[in-house]
Amino acid sequence: MANYSLQLLHAADMEGGGGDLLNAPAFVSIVDYLEDQHSNSLFISSGDLVLPGPYLSAAGDRSLRDAVQQANEQMLGLAPGSLSNLREGIGRIDITLANLLDPASITLGNHEFDQGTSTLADMLEADTRGETLDDVRWLGAQFPYLSANLDFSADSNLSGLYTADILADSAFDSTTDDLSTAAAAPKLAPATIVERGGEKIGIVGATTQILDSISSNGDTRIIGTSQNDIPLLAAQLQVYIDQLRDQGVNKIIVASHLQQIQLEEQLAGLLDGVDIIMAGGSNALLADADQPLFPGGNTAAYSDYPILTQDKSGNNVALINTDGGWRYVGQLTVEFDDQGQLIAESINDQSSRLYAATDSQLASLWGSTDAAYAQGSKGQIAQDLVNAVAGVVTEKDGLVFGNTDTFLQGERSQVRTEETNLGNLTADANLWYAQQYDASVSVSIKNGGGIREPIGVTYAVGAEGDYELRPPQANPESGKETGQISQLDIESSLRFNNSLTLLTLTRAELVQVLEHAVAASAEGATPGQFAQVSGIEYSYDWNQPAGARITSAARVDSSGQVIDILVSQGDLVGDGSAEVRIVTLGFLASGGDSYPFADFEANHGDRVNRLDLDSQDAVTRTADAASPGTEQDALAEFLQERFSDSDSAYSQADTPATDDQRIQNLALRDDSVLAADTQSIIRLYDTLFNRDGDMGGLAYWHNTMEAGLSYHAIVGAFVESAEYQQHFGSLADDPGALVEQLYQYALNREADAGGKAFYTELVEQGQLIEVISSISESAEHISVLG
Repeated sequence: MANYSLQLLHAADMEGGGGDLLNAPAFVSIVDYLEDQHSNSLFISSGDLVLPGPYLSAAGDRSLRDAVQQANEQMLGLAPGSLSNLREGIGRIDITLANLLDPASITLGNHEFDQGTSTLADMLEADTRGETLDDVRWLGAQFPYLSANLDFSADSNLSGLYTADILADSAFDSTTDDLSTAAAAPKLAPATIVERGGEKIGIVGATTQILDSISSNGDTRIIGTSQNDIPLLAAQLQVYIDQLRDQGVNKIIVASHLQQIQLEEQLAGLLDGVDIIMAGGSNALLADADQPLFPGGNTAAYSDYPILTQDKSGNNVALINTDGGWRYVGQLTVEFDDQGQLIAESINDQSSRLYAATDSQLASLWGSTDAAYAQGSKGQIAQDLVNAVAGVVTEKDGLVFGNTDTFLQGERSQVRTEETNLGNLTADANLWYAQQYDASVSVSIKNGGGIREPIGVTYAVGAEGDYELRPPQANPESGKETGQISQLDIESSLRFNNSLTLLTLTRAELVQVLEHAVAASAEGATPGQFAQVSGIEYSYDWNQPAGARITSAARVDSSGQVIDILVSQGDLVGDGSAEVRIVTLGFLASGGDSYPFADFEANHGDRVNRLDLDSQDAVTRTADAASPGTEQDALAEFLQERFSDSDSAYSQADTPATDDQRIQNLALRDDSVLAADTQSIIRLYDTLFNRDGDMGGLAYWHNTMEAGLSYHAIVGAFVESAEYQQHFGSLADDPGALVEQLYQYALNREADAGGKAFYTELVEQGQLIEVISSISESAEHISVLG
């Protein structure tokens, strides 16, 4: 029997809520072309088809009704006007584009739930109110959404759309041939079976186990855990893999959305009988060295395409993934033997690769872009639909709030791994905005995962794939000028538009929050919990265990001067119970991304004193496009306040991680958060005053040391202080007693005879400062303090 050949076309994290939706027409046209090149071809996506943002929201604008109707009529081969009552709605542009691709399945990712399960149901289910085409309001998804580890039973919005049976992918279609059947078609399942060329292929879906902490999944629940537990997930998936094999299916794909590709790599070795694993949620780019990349996206590949590994039984598994944003069509062409085993040697660079969704790629496939978008083609349908929604969104591009001279970095690979200038700008905006309500707020913390897109444009230059990052460009259609930041820019970047929340934390709790922000950081990882901050600087060492990674931390004022040393050499400094007022996102304050704020409030509600700014009166300026008390409103107001024209444009260019100041990764740079001798000041307080340094005092002496004052001079200043006189003034005429007290304070013991005699003689010789320095900086004192 000849080997069976399959072309699997795929995508992950298409996320068209922002400007990435503009890539969709080229993407659709590439899939359309490639499907005709192979007799056995199927398309799947591993989740996050949708994402909140201006393009997702615009799909509900009444002015788009005609465009949505026309696209669906053309796709279904119906006469113009046949679907005259089809309605617009949030997410329906994305679903229509997905339907054009005729996917075998899409996995439920976390962002499918961001607008709540009611909105998700409205996107997926058919709305047919009678037996004629005039009764059709919406036909829903023409494919199954898959997840084997979600429980929909308690969710009234989704439970009726779910089937536990493993059905053929066609069972999920809602066609116009039978509108009663269309209305009853399921849309959610754990797995499905697709037939191509007389062979059956099974597909099993898996959703991230941390869904509860990163989305709004209502009464839909992850089965068995709310933390990453890949052995448990593997056992859950194996049930459906075994059911497929029992039905004679011996070619099986797991389409998972686990957020970090390392989890899919772990999953592969725990499953038995899987041939292909498609990753999702990580935007990890798998691409060969000579692969033309999409300008401005991920530039560093995680690995070659595909990753070849093995399952639990030692059989070949191909692991695939692409960068998101409708940027790449993945193509895996592979052969299976007569036992359904994947033949690794059948995979080659010519027929297994990525196709960037660019005009140049289109022209190379179709011969020209005109051919790619020929009348009646899928590419043309997608182009007309996207152009229509872009027209609605363009109006928002004419609403300008500020100016920038530089590209504002918001790419996932940066904002989830390092400090960026856009992260700084929006964190600064949140801090400034919060201070309009409460001047005591001193720290702003938000998650990098909430920044979804840069503000600026990427220009390809030359013929080698090089590109330049430039500030936002002029839009003659909207009247926007180069460098201006519009409401569209703000909405595209801060798509979730979280509310802002004020909380009071102890200094120890604040350090705990910082530890959580870097707990999942690692080489190649892009955790959404990674923070972007204002009012604080810290360093971390990801080679240390999670929870013990913060090496240095300090609160700083608007000029960068230290006002509170929180952590030095990994240890909390000073009073851990002292309080700090902060601003964060309402999403995080309620436990999103597993931040511990909700636990703090549950245990100490009165002290935490939560205040949600979206329930307060607006900061009254002219930025009113977004709801008051939200991060979009904060950024718009801040831009108006500080960067309102070209003469005062924001100009802080993004820096590489090696030069970052607010968040310093010690795997990439040396620690410069605190002065090199900060610990010596801490020891000096113990030696002379028998106490921890107070917040103000430590900060003052740290800053004077940074300004160039020597340690010797600082010891001298301590000796001249009133507090020194309280402790040692009465001993000025008794050098031996003075030395004895220094021993008691610093070393917690009596002075040995030799040490006491040595130091007493030095004091008598006028070398008091040298004696204090020697005892304070001794190895024994350092050991005593730990």
